[in-house]
Amino acid sequence: MTPFIEFLTMTHGRSRDLSSVATVSPSTVGRTALVSVALGSLMVALDVTALNVALPSIGHAFEVGIDRLQWIASAYTLMFASLLLASGSASDRLGARGTFVAGLIVFMAASIACGSAAGIVVLIAARAAQGLGAAIMLPSSMALLATAYPDPARRSGAIALWGGISAVGLVAGPIVGGLLCELTGWRAIFYLNAPFCLVAIGAALRCDERHAEHVRAFDPCGVVLSAVALASITFALIEAPMRGWHAPLIVTTMTVAVVAAVALVTVERHVAEPMLPPQLFASPAFSASVGVAFLQTFAYYGTLFVLPVALQMHGVDPLTVGLQLAPMTVTTGVAATLSGRLSKAFGMRRMMTLGMLSGAVGALVSCTFGVTQGTFVLTALLLGMGGATLPLIVASALAEVSSHRAGIASGVVNAARQSGGVLGIACLGALMNNGRADARPALLVIAVAFFGAAALSFARLHHPARAAACTKS
Repeated sequence: MTPFIEFLTMTHGRSRDLSSVATVSPSTVGRTALVSVALGSLMVALDVTALNVALPSIGHAFEVGIDRLQWIASAYTLMFASLLLASGSASDRLGARGTFVAGLIVFMAASIACGSAAGIVVLIAARAAQGLGAAIMLPSSMALLATAYPDPARRSGAIALWGGISAVGLVAGPIVGGLLCELTGWRAIFYLNAPFCLVAIGAALRCDERHAEHVRAFDPCGVVLSAVALASITFALIEAPMRGWHAPLIVTTMTVAVVAAVALVTVERHVAEPMLPPQLFASPAFSASVGVAFLQTFAYYGTLFVLPVALQMHGVDPLTVGLQLAPMTVTTGVAATLSGRLSKAFGMRRMMTLGMLSGAVGALVSCTFGVTQGTFVLTALLLGMGGATLPLIVASALAEVSSHRAGIASGVVNAARQSGGVLGIACLGALMNNGRADARPALLVIAVAFFGAAALSFARLHHPARAAACTKS
């Protein structure tokens, strides 16, 4: 899972002012924060996609089958998704810079443990620790950018550049992973993270740290219930395609997820200082952005799964598959980088809607003409536009909250993204696992998801008002 994202103007109730960063200019502070955050995102993206190439080598080294290899990826995803809300709350309470640096340290230590693992069990445990580090990093990285870029227009451009760099990591990961496996072995993929982490830590320590005048009390019930709910639903979505949706373990886990989610909502309504403030969802625009994040990731991650499988079902070799998908991933990276400027010229919500519609049309074209026809390049370009909307989704969501809630808001958005990605791969994988080289049902579902995201984005155009009194208090 690529983890992969977000913000708004600063409130006046802060212990420090941006002007108090006396020794460096605001532009220098912003660039330093962007370097640190971008390095963290690039590292995570490279690690995830490079690992996919290395899995056969790891399986051969430890003499294990696909069931164990799947958990190298799943352990990371499970830990990452289950702790996003808790880590977002911690970022708001303890400070974005310190939390981000802590996440980098955990990720670096876990990466070294992965590279040094003597057995598959140790490797899986270390991958779970990597997921913990990434979960700590992501919400706090967005809060760090919110501090460094108080101007919404400049912040949007910074997030767009961050999105483009993350996309570069996704594209370069398989190449880097393949080269490292050939030259030095799969362990180098994990060791490569250490220097990235050290540079990112150095840059982060130069950033401004901000704390709210009033630090909310720790909400243990909210932390535990959110982790249980997210971990349960993620586990069920990972295991259901193999065990079956009606398997007792899956039914039990889904039930636990629902009960924990209901309990979380109930408890948070009655806690004086909840981890997940209900006021966040008082803004229709924020709620819609969370829904768009879920649907967009469902569709885009599903696309990244469906198209390679479909092409190989038609006899296309893996190298050619990678080359044919290059227009999509490159388009995503370039368009994501430019999305900040385009949103300034045409409006953020219009660009979001256009991107989602492009993805939907791309899926429909592929569904109509097939994945091996001459229209595939056009399909890839259109689907890449759909994937490029991620920075806009994140920026749009966090534009609805004050900076002291940027961490938890980022956690909510990214929890929705992770859930959408896992569910997309699980559901579309089930549609593809029918013994036929027919990707049309899955592509149709992808088109519907993109259309749904476009509809939510378009609805925001007609309801631009923010629930300022609720979300920015």
